[in-house]
Amino acid sequence: MKKVVTGSLVLGAVMGGLAVVQMPQHAQAATYQVKKLMGFRQPTSYYAKSAKSGYLWNKSHTKRLHNLKNYPKTTWYATAKYSMKSVRNSGTYLKVTNGTGKAEGYVWTGYLKKGVNPANPNGTLTDSSGAAMSTYNIDDNLNKQLLDLFPGTIPDEPLQLAADFIFAYLGAYPHPDDYTGVIAEMVGDENEPFVIRLSSPSLQFKCNTLATRPKRP
Repeated sequence: MKKVVTGSLVLGAVMGGLAVVQMPQHAQAATYQVKKLMGFRQPTSYYAKSAKSGYLWNKSHTKRLHNLKNYPKTTWYATAKYSMKSVRNSGTYLKVTNGTGKAEGYVWTGYLKKGVNPANPNGTLTDSSGAAMSTYNIDDNLNKQLLDLFPGTIPDEPLQLAADFIFAYLGAYPHPDDYTGVIAEMVGDENEPFVIRLSSPSLQFKCNTLATRPKRP
């Protein structure tokens, strides 16, 4: 990607004197052509490579929405990759959102590194295939309350992870119910599970899934 520093000055010797040339504003004066290259079947986690400025843009690349330097502990979740081209610049961008869904935009791939942000490793769940989701909407206290409703059962971590992923980005992908198959593999087809999601406006719209198994005698 060609990077242009906004407002920088280039000095050169001209006829024994000095000439000052101001570089043009990056991207904002140009029209970008945007083409989707691929969509990710499951959200993929990324984080900022450095604490320096790196902007998330709107889709037309005409407005800065967020600065990566303001999100030093954030894991970003990429759902698609795009090519963006203008007369002066071109690059590959990721469509990303943070764990709460309150910050999103399109960011140049060179600013990000794949993986969970090491500054906040507990904020993300990752499954065996590398798919990632934020733990923002998972309320452990609510899970404990739900567990009390099912006496004779105990939490099962692998099942719980699969259950959480069922609803991570429900409806955003062609096969959002893939993880029901994962759970069926874990417990056997004859015990194919029925998973429900519980939510309550009084709990600030926290939504939880709970996966348990019977206690062994």
